[in-house]
Amino acid sequence: MSENVTENLNETHGITESETYDRDRPLSAAVVDAVADAADVDPAEIGTPLYDQIDPDALDNLFSDRHNGMPRGSGHVVFSLLDYEVTVYSDGYVVVRE
Repeated sequence: MSENVTENLNETHGITESETYDRDRPLSAAVVDAVADAADVDPAEIGTPLYDQIDPDALDNLFSDRHNGMPRGSGHVVFSLLDYEVTVYSDGYVVVRE
C-alpha cells in the first residue's frame, strides 16, 4: 500500500465508506457499490449514473495493468457522485467521503 493511501485512510474524518476493489471486476462497479453502501441504497437505486460524472470505461482502464502486464504507477483520481467525494487509488482502495 502506498504512503498516500495509508496517510489518507488514517485520517478517517469524513470517510463514509471504503473498500478494496477486486481487480477481477470493473473498478467502476466497485465505485457504484461503495457509493451505494455509503448512501444505504441498492446500487441500482443511486439515482445519478456514474457516467454523468466520469467515464466508466476510462475509470476501469486508468489503473489497469499496461499492455505488457506491468502495473501502472501510483496515483489517484477524485470526483463527486451524489453528495459524496469519491477517491480511487491505484493500489485498490475506493474511499467515499461526505
